[in-house]
Amino acid sequence: MSKAKRTKKKIKKEEITVKTEEYEFKEHKIKIKQKEKMRGLYKTKEYFKYFKLINSKKIPQKPFNELLNHFFLHNKQIPEKEKFAIKTINYYFNEKVIVIKSLIGDKMYENLDELVKHYGWYFYITGVPVGDSDVSIAVDKIERRYTSDYFKDINLSENDSDKIRITLYPLVLKPNHNCIILGLGKFNILLDCGITEHYYRFIEDYLENLPQYILEAEEDQIISNNEENEKELDNISFRPKLDAIFISHSHFDHISGLKELIKLYPDVPILSSRITLDLYLLRDSEFLKQENHDVIEDESYINVIKNVIYVENGEKIEFKNKNCYLSFFHAGHMPGALMLLAKIKNYRFLYTGDYTYWDITPFAGTRSFLKQISRPIDFLLIDAVCANEDLGDQSQQFHSLILFMEQKAEYGDSSLIGADPSSLAISFLLTFWRYFRKLQLKKGYQKRPNIYVDQMVRKNIQVINHRYEYIYGPISRLIRDKANPFNSIKMRWFDLKDLDFLRKKNNIIISHPPDLSYGIIRNIINIIGRNPHNLVFLSGAIHEQPGLDLIEGAEEIEFSETWKMPFRALLLNNFAPQLKIKLHGDKLQLTEMIKNLEPKEVCFFHQSSKKLVDVADYVKELGVEKVSVPQKRKLLILN
Repeated sequence: MSKAKRTKKKIKKEEITVKTEEYEFKEHKIKIKQKEKMRGLYKTKEYFKYFKLINSKKIPQKPFNELLNHFFLHNKQIPEKEKFAIKTINYYFNEKVIVIKSLIGDKMYENLDELVKHYGWYFYITGVPVGDSDVSIAVDKIERRYTSDYFKDINLSENDSDKIRITLYPLVLKPNHNCIILGLGKFNILLDCGITEHYYRFIEDYLENLPQYILEAEEDQIISNNEENEKELDNISFRPKLDAIFISHSHFDHISGLKELIKLYPDVPILSSRITLDLYLLRDSEFLKQENHDVIEDESYINVIKNVIYVENGEKIEFKNKNCYLSFFHAGHMPGALMLLAKIKNYRFLYTGDYTYWDITPFAGTRSFLKQISRPIDFLLIDAVCANEDLGDQSQQFHSLILFMEQKAEYGDSSLIGADPSSLAISFLLTFWRYFRKLQLKKGYQKRPNIYVDQMVRKNIQVINHRYEYIYGPISRLIRDKANPFNSIKMRWFDLKDLDFLRKKNNIIISHPPDLSYGIIRNIINIIGRNPHNLVFLSGAIHEQPGLDLIEGAEEIEFSETWKMPFRALLLNNFAPQLKIKLHGDKLQLTEMIKNLEPKEVCFFHQSSKKLVDVADYVKELGVEKVSVPQKRKLLILN
């Protein structure tokens, strides 16, 4: 093939808008666009089927304006509710295609044959854009105090020839609490801040007593190494302070203390990804309750945002000392999650935060990025929530869940999935959408369910949609290329005012929280859970009532003293207990991390030492020299 032909093949035909106008239906205004050079996205198997039908049957193509008037004013097959849901119509005369962008389109889908035969056009029915994120836009309006160059003038030691001491000090080791201080010479960085007010005083205690803690840790080293105490123990000449906070991701147990900490330490820079900051504000602030969503109104959250220095996958923050820097890599687990690598001369420390090794749509796991990290790692501080579990192949677990749901769809039954709104809910949404869409396009599947998500899930999706360039993988490319799956008409949003769909058949509903402890999911399960033909699956770890009672076999859900309901649906957690879908690294993923990183020492967090005895022995069998669990408020010298 000649170079000219290869170049010609790369040229994409861009759509051309020929004319733009507006159609009014009972005071409802619809944007109309005539276009040419139709995108390949619309040339589906279904399109060619109907295009062939129109030509073979010689169905006359109605003039577009005549079609509009008949469709909106005289077509009784399509209810007015659907007509009012239409936002935009694009049409391509030569291709005989009308693209309808609407909030709902059930009857249009149901009567697609009749529409094509009556009008001589193929109707491609899709959803309206999910939209940009209000919170992301509001965050971007706030001016920052620091730039990424802030750390370039910071010395980790008095002079470059000095050895830089690296220390670890766990502030708290409890379920749903994560906060560890990493000391890099004179520099102290908080690794996450999932703490309550009770623990703030321990930060100040650490800063005031750090010289003594270092002396004690050095004495312990001498004793454990059976050395004679001949040398004088080092002291430190600088006044310790909190120099930075790193936020690995936006889950409550890693970020809950951030706002109050910035009140106590107002000048401390925060290292966070863009998505993590946006999702934190959605989850933690009163932004969604504001009447005006153009700006962040709460001054305490404005102060947090001002202090943030954005860090993203592959980026590096350098210190003044030579060969000393922090770098960041995708951690999987949820949107925006990052691992932190501290490279201090020849020493490498890696903090995973919560991680997943495998890619789980739409989140890139650590697997794709470990090759960018030099090995061996001297000290690996790794999430151990599921380190003693075997979760199996998560893609197979998703597929098993889908097969149950496909069976329900065959009979017109509904499924309710309880999931975290910023992580698993989005994975479920995209996985279900993709599977049933392929069935429809490739096999002519006629029972494709609608997928409903609550408004909090939608707000999280809008952040991903707005910040798509910071999501690694196919979803980023689809949004960039305007083939956004979040805009599908089969994905729908609901709130308390709009639950009529629960009375209809063949729906998949995704809502939060999975433990049923509050929120709109209670109203949903109150209807879905009463029907023995429906399916319910509560994903992730369930620790709170009433979800915990349900998993333990309760036949009644007690939301309060005055609100109880019988539960008759199929609870998949009990029917198929082998089905485990969690966004944490299990024993197999831990193995892959160790094989790739070749750590000299592994230290677990996020799990009690009692549950990690067997895992520690297993990790040693993999060739790791030393395996440990941090001790609460006990300083550890790493080098």
